[in-house]
Amino acid sequence: MKGILKICSVVFSFFFVPHNGSDIPVKGYKMVWKDEFDGDNLDLKKWNYRSLGKRDEAYITKNAISLDGNGQLIIEAFIRGDSIHTGMISTENTYHLKYGYLECRAKLMPVRGTMPAFWLQSPKINNTVGDPATNGVELDIFEYFPHLNTQYVYHTLHYGGYGSSHKVAGPVLGMLSGSPDEFHTFGLEWTKNSYTTFVDGIKTYSGDTLISQIPEFIVLSLGVNSLAAGPLDSANLPCRFVIDYVRVYKR
Repeated sequence: MKGILKICSVVFSFFFVPHNGSDIPVKGYKMVWKDEFDGDNLDLKKWNYRSLGKRDEAYITKNAISLDGNGQLIIEAFIRGDSIHTGMISTENTYHLKYGYLECRAKLMPVRGTMPAFWLQSPKINNTVGDPATNGVELDIFEYFPHLNTQYVYHTLHYGGYGSSHKVAGPVLGMLSGSPDEFHTFGLEWTKNSYTTFVDGIKTYSGDTLISQIPEFIVLSLGVNSLAAGPLDSANLPCRFVIDYVRVYKR
């Protein structure tokens, strides 16, 4: 599908077995970077706390990020006093990639008003002179909007900066293979000529336009935004975005 992202549906056969991270759905790659989230503290040689302060309807804070001691990263949205706190981390200034396959394994919690996401960001995204090849894109490997449908995630491209020249391609839908609060894998193969996304090992989109040709960094976030994700269901907070791993592979 050239030039246009279209909504995709996936039919699962009786013999479908969800991808569990023991292999990857693309061939010819080897792992070059990973975080398995072992230990008790976030590895600050790999990650930065990102966008600390007020963002949409929540405050991005360090205390919303934790490791559970069992190999999982927790990003939590919760109420403290009169405020909502949540978290975001990135590999900006620590690790950038250009092309390859990257994947996370995560559990989602369907709380209206929240939107967990795994994405790539360009350090030049706000440049308005140039094109997606030279300025890069925001590439949402997945975002989850439970107020729309609890069984789907969304793949979207943003480019042209975030001002009046901002443009969006998508979204494309990817179906979860089971309950959101089970572990699922979310992957992207990025080559010089294409993007291909995967949910639980199943291809959900492939396209050959708007391809970034510059290194980008990884972001994990749990947004709180009533405009994008619906009015916040504060009665069901805290909401937890649980990430088992992030892995990057290169040819």
